[in-house]
Amino acid sequence: MPPARFTDPELQALYDYLAPAQRTRTAGAASAEAIAAREGLNLTTELAALRRPAPARPAHTPRHQTRPAQHSHVLALLRAHAPRMRATTLQTKAAAWAQLRMCPHETGAWIKALGVDGAATAAACRRLGIGLPAMDITLDGQTAARRLRGGETPTAIHARAATLGITLPG
Repeated sequence: MPPARFTDPELQALYDYLAPAQRTRTAGAASAEAIAAREGLNLTTELAALRRPAPARPAHTPRHQTRPAQHSHVLALLRAHAPRMRATTLQTKAAAWAQLRMCPHETGAWIKALGVDGAATAAACRRLGIGLPAMDITLDGQTAARRLRGGETPTAIHARAATLGITLPG
């Protein structure tokens, strides 16, 4: 969108001073630290308090289970949930689910909640601290699982729950 132009020089000077700087589409979004530094703010302690630690590997994941065993188990789960899906597509989806390294029971529950395409969504939910018990919580008339299946992002689910004053179990 082109910047606004005014005939009054004082109004144009005010607009030029207050208008946000034009950014190119190729530039990525700035991080909170970069914005704070640009504005001359020191928010390191506040931002550090908001960061969540990376979720630890669940204790119930069997360590003896090898990656091929995980992959074959996930493949069997996906075949049960999507019997008409092509074998090559099932292999790709099984690889994505196996990368999450969840126990078989947990993988099956996530697939049931989010569908066969939900590996990336499940990973994002786990990073945000949204666990399987949160999938049954109703947010504005729909469960979190239904919202996620409908295309709402895990971040939006987390924000919606916070707006409603609901803590999503992890």
